[in-house]
Order: sequence, then structure tokens, then C-alpha cells
Amino acid sequence: MIQKLLIFAALILIYLVWYLFESKDRHYLILSFVITCIPFQMAFPVFTPLYNSLDGTGTLTSKIYITIPLVASVILMLTRTNQSLLTYYKNERWVLVILGLAVISICNPFNYAMLATVAFVVTLLSYVVFFKLMSNLLSPPEVVKAVFASFMFLCGLQLVLAILYPLLGMSFVTTLFQSGGEEWATREGTRAGAIGVFVTPANLGLFTTIASAFFYSTYLSGYRKALSLTLLLANAFTIILTYSRTSYITLVFVLFIMFFIYKNSDKPLFSLKSIFLGILPALLVVYWLVFYSPLSDVFLKTDADDMYQARLDHWLIGLEIFKESPIIGVGINTHVEFINHSISFVKQIHNSFLSSNPIHNTHIIIMAETGIIGFICWIYFIFSSVVKAKENLSINNNVVFSLAQIGLIITFVIYGFTDWAPLSNSTFPIFLLFTYYSNKYSVGLNLLTPRIKNNIILSKS
Repeated sequence: MIQKLLIFAALILIYLVWYLFESKDRHYLILSFVITCIPFQMAFPVFTPLYNSLDGTGTLTSKIYITIPLVASVILMLTRTNQSLLTYYKNERWVLVILGLAVISICNPFNYAMLATVAFVVTLLSYVVFFKLMSNLLSPPEVVKAVFASFMFLCGLQLVLAILYPLLGMSFVTTLFQSGGEEWATREGTRAGAIGVFVTPANLGLFTTIASAFFYSTYLSGYRKALSLTLLLANAFTIILTYSRTSYITLVFVLFIMFFIYKNSDKPLFSLKSIFLGILPALLVVYWLVFYSPLSDVFLKTDADDMYQARLDHWLIGLEIFKESPIIGVGINTHVEFINHSISFVKQIHNSFLSSNPIHNTHIIIMAETGIIGFICWIYFIFSSVVKAKENLSINNNVVFSLAQIGLIITFVIYGFTDWAPLSNSTFPIFLLFTYYSNKYSVGLNLLTPRIKNNIILSKS
């Protein structure tokens, strides 16, 4: 706790100095500060329920926290006028869908950790309410400015930490921000990898890939183009130092697909052209990366076989959980507790890694925890998000967040096949961030009017 408080105090000091140096329009730093706190997992527990799972009930915490966005929202409600939370926009329907799934989870008889689902709801509402309040306070370009400022600070810090370890071998930095970082940074002695302010190289690789998608979107749209390209290249270097195989592959697909959709936003999404010019080049680069690049040893001569087998075992467990409750699942943020609560699963699993860690597949987790109902919603969300973002690109509206949302979806789809990090405390709020603002400023083609130019946030350069 003391370590968290010191980091929190340091971040407050940095932003206070930043605030003093800003001459005008400084409100964007409020949003920027909260976003910056996300990877540090700044929250203060008020209630810790007891469960069979000692390391957590699911992908998010089972503890009830007072979060930074929750505190910020209360302050905004008390100090600003006309901050109504009751105004409903149709572009916020996705929030109601998630809340509906959460209500089903709370009432679910297979849910052995109801308070863990409540903890998920607290996290969800804390961030969504805060983003909603900030959208009332800031203009769309200021929101982009806030996200850019946060990611610039965070990615710069990740790069410095990645250089210190593993490049310079200063392992003490692996424990500065998260306990247990040194063990995961060395992958229990198999190979070293950068973790930045996170606890594992996978989390750092995931965050940096998402940030790269954002900087690529600002680069393509012409917003701070030179700096965006510099930060994109810096992120690529950081990702290399994570030695995260999934991150390498994901970044390649993100950059190729984002560029293709950007250049062909007015063309059909699924066609032979999209396969040959969008997917095939990415596959060729990945093939070279795995078999012929200087990084091929990471794929072919490390612990890859053991990791593949462990993930396969985890996936099979997830499918068995799904069979127990195929319609509504076993409850959001509870599948690990379900494993440890079920006698049949405890007898079946003799590997402590499999019974104490979330399933290493985001898509299977969603299917196991929310059943067919939730999984259909997830698949619909994936496709509808890309289609909606592409529509906005075709009319030159909300280009930055539309492109960033496409990059986020691609990252979650690919990364989600091998890890649960997309649903972790350090990443899920970023998913909420991009999803909220990409939908908030979205304009469907059926709403296209002569006034559309006033809705352009950052157009194509």
C-alpha cells in the first residue's frame, strides 16, 4: 500500500507541475491523469471478500475498490453544474448490454463469487461515468489531446524501463511498480523480458500495442504527425524488448489492417482485395518474423512448446466450464472461483498454475462466464465496432478514435486467443476508454447531413 501511495503522490506532483506550465485549456489534464493511473492500477480497497481462489476469482479483482475515476467523478459532480448522468444516448447502448449481462451474472445460481461480479460493475461504472462527465467538459479535440498526453508519458516511461531491464540488466526496476515483477520478467528463468510498470511482459506488450494503434491513428490523421511516428517507433522497440511472441504478431496485423481500412474505408470490408492487400501481406511478414527474422529464436528455440500445451489445457478447462452452464455462463469475473469451488474440477486439475490463473484465452473466458448469450454479444460487438468505425472513416468523421477502435478490436481478437490480459485491471479500462469515445462521437451513415462537417473530430490528412 505504501508503494502505491508513493507512486500516486509522484503522479500527482508530475501533473501539478504539468498543470502550472499549461497556459490555458488545462481541463484535459484531468482526463489525462486518470488515464495515466490505469496501468499503475491505482485503487484503494474498502472490502475484501473471502473465496476459495486465493489469487483472484477471475480476470479482474474480487475486491471492492475506491477507484480514481470514481473520486474524480464525485468531485466533478460537486464542482460543475449541469453534470447530469441521466441523459441517455443511443451510442451508449453497449454499456446497458454489459450491465444486463452483469445482472444475469449476479442472479446466476452457478455464480460462486457474486461480489466479484459486483466489483466488475463498480469498475465498469466508475470509468464510464467519468468518461461521460469528461465528454461534457471537454471538446472532442481536447479528449484526443488528453489521451495523447497520457500515452506519450506512459510509453516514454515504458521505454526507459525496458532499456534498464532487460537491455541493461538492472532487474531492480521490475519490482518498483508491481510486486512479483522480477519473477515474471525472467519468466522463471526461461528468458528475460521487459515488463515496464506492469507485472508481466504480456501486459506491457498488450498495452504498448494498443498505444501503438492510437499513435498510428494520430499519424495517419495528421495529428502531431512527427511525434506520433517517433512514439510509434519507440513502442515497436519496447515491444521487441518484451520478447512477447503474441505482441509481435499482433502489432504486425494491427498496422497492416489499420492502414488498409484507412485507405479503403469507402470500399467493401470483406472482399478478395481485402484478403490480398490487407491480410496476405501481414501473413507474409509474420511468416518472415517467425522463421527468418533475428527474432525467430523467440518463437522456435524457447519454451514455446510448453506454453502452447499449457494454453491448450486451459482452453479445454474453459470449454468444460462452458458445458456446465452453456446459456448464461458461470458469472462475470468468477470462472477461477468456479474451478476451485467445484469438486470435480479440483480433482481433475493437478497443476496449480491452471487452477490459480485465469484461462489464457479471452474469448473462452467470455463464453465460460457469460454463456452463449454473452458470447453472441461479444461477436456482434467485434464486427459492429469495425463496421461502424469504417463508416465513420468513409465520411471523414471521428478519424482518430475510429481508427484506434479498429486497432483495439484487432488487438483484443488476436491477443485474446493466447491470454487473459485484455480483461485485466491494467487493460480493461483502456478498452472502455476507446469504446466509449469511438461510440460517443460516432455518426452513422444514415445520419449524414450537410452539418456533418461540424462533427469532424480529426479528419484524414
